[in-house]
Amino acid sequence: MGDNVIVGSKDGKLCWFDMDLSSKPYKILKSHPKDITNVAFHRNYPLFASSSDDCTAYVFHGMVYSDLNQNPLIVPLEILHGHTSVNGRGVLDCKFHPRQPWLFTAGADAVIKLFCH
Repeated sequence: MGDNVIVGSKDGKLCWFDMDLSSKPYKILKSHPKDITNVAFHRNYPLFASSSDDCTAYVFHGMVYSDLNQNPLIVPLEILHGHTSVNGRGVLDCKFHPRQPWLFTAGADAVIKLFCH
């Protein structure tokens, strides 16, 4: 996403930084009630995802425009469920397929899931 960075925190917040504009977050999203364990971007689609110890993964549409006067756009698309908690841990990792808009998640329940709808 160019000079844009998204960081997940232990308090369940996603912070979007536009490094061209400021060193402070452009947008802060309180998405998960527990620790965020990973954030992933898709190579070809304007998608990013976060995984959390709350046993969910969130998928967002994130768009950065070439016109610097137009603010980046974040649209929540889906909350993915399917993992169970093990010792307080939920979804440990998430990765996008390199060509398809599919998300793989790996949970503390020793299950890998593919979400492809």
